[in-house]
Amino acid sequence: MRLLALLAFLPAVALADDVARWRPWLAHDAAPAAAPVAFPAQPELAALRKDRAWLERWARQAPSTAWGDVVAELVVKYQQTPLRAARVYAYVQVSIHDALVQCARLGCEPQVRPIAMHAAASRVLDHLYPDESRGRLEALGHSAAAAVLAANGAQAQAALAWSAGRAVAESAIRRALYDGGDLPRLPAERPAWKPGVWRAAPPLNIYDPLEPGAPQWRTWALKGGGEIEPPPPLDYGSAAYWAEVEEVRTVAKALTAEQKRIADDWNLGVGSVTPPGVWNLRAKALVLERRLDAAQAARVFATLNAGMLDAMVACWHAKYRWWTERPITVVRAERDPTFTPHLVTPGFPSYVSGHSAASGAAAEVLAAFFPEDATKLQAMAEEAAVSRLYGGIHFRSDNDQGLALGRKVGTRALQRAADRAQSAASTR
Repeated sequence: MRLLALLAFLPAVALADDVARWRPWLAHDAAPAAAPVAFPAQPELAALRKDRAWLERWARQAPSTAWGDVVAELVVKYQQTPLRAARVYAYVQVSIHDALVQCARLGCEPQVRPIAMHAAASRVLDHLYPDESRGRLEALGHSAAAAVLAANGAQAQAALAWSAGRAVAESAIRRALYDGGDLPRLPAERPAWKPGVWRAAPPLNIYDPLEPGAPQWRTWALKGGGEIEPPPPLDYGSAAYWAEVEEVRTVAKALTAEQKRIADDWNLGVGSVTPPGVWNLRAKALVLERRLDAAQAARVFATLNAGMLDAMVACWHAKYRWWTERPITVVRAERDPTFTPHLVTPGFPSYVSGHSAASGAAAEVLAAFFPEDATKLQAMAEEAAVSRLYGGIHFRSDNDQGLALGRKVGTRALQRAADRAQSAASTR
């Protein structure tokens, strides 16, 4: 019933002539300034047409999926945390979406709108990854735009589309400079330790927890990280709390091969594509299977990644409101001093689970766009959540409440995506 309610207000994503009415995620200037650009001449375009693999990736595949692959490569290369990865995915995919909308509003023909999308994505990535060779990612965007021209023929509006995309990118960069992502990475304050309060956990033994400023990051669909909150965690020392402690210990002692596989498959920390990356790969598979066009794909990926980022900010808001202890330190202190979970415990508070929150939001969004896959998508999110119990790094309530929080945030992202064009002041 929840999915049917969502679909009732979610507009169709297929209509290219409706794109200009979509509400942007960013605030933009009314008209872009001209961005100097020179595209290849006809002889060079003819040569590009012979590179079928290049054309397939950059001209025939939706820009959202092509640039999603680039983001995944960069997230792995720079060993970003899931929270940082979610921020990058959101900025890139929202910029692609808004470049499409802005280009349509300027009267760009559908054939050249991918040029705006490539321009936006490449410029945003160039800003977000300053350690990359200077200009490499923007050059990749220019090459992608040339592939669009090679596939569709020279277009008089190519320069207009490029300028529109660059203008959207500059809006995204201005937002990124003041979204809280550069807040100090040490906690301004922390509660005095007592039983049940987070403390450094072996084997990492990190005293200062990671990303304490994330609760203040600017969100996309929520008013802020504290707008939607989970219920309070279980009271330390209550019967329900000790039952969850015992569950972690007993599950860890009798892990099945299948439970270990699930824990390992979702063990997506630094050096991996992270959970946001996994959900983007799942979205890519669905987009390709359904043969969605560039506009449809942009709508899906922007909503997906805005929802996941907001879910993780809301999750971190809960983590640093409650500062709850991780299973390993509780079990070792109160039950078994030799307890070692299957996975390495991350260095930040327990309640609620970030994997669960991101996955709950992702499944909610994708299930609305792909209702025929809703059961599989929700099962995937539930597996992501329970994997943290199997790994021994979260209590069951961390996972269940993280999943519920993510689903609520995913619903909010869908509502935001369903809005028609509003005044510029209404964009976040």
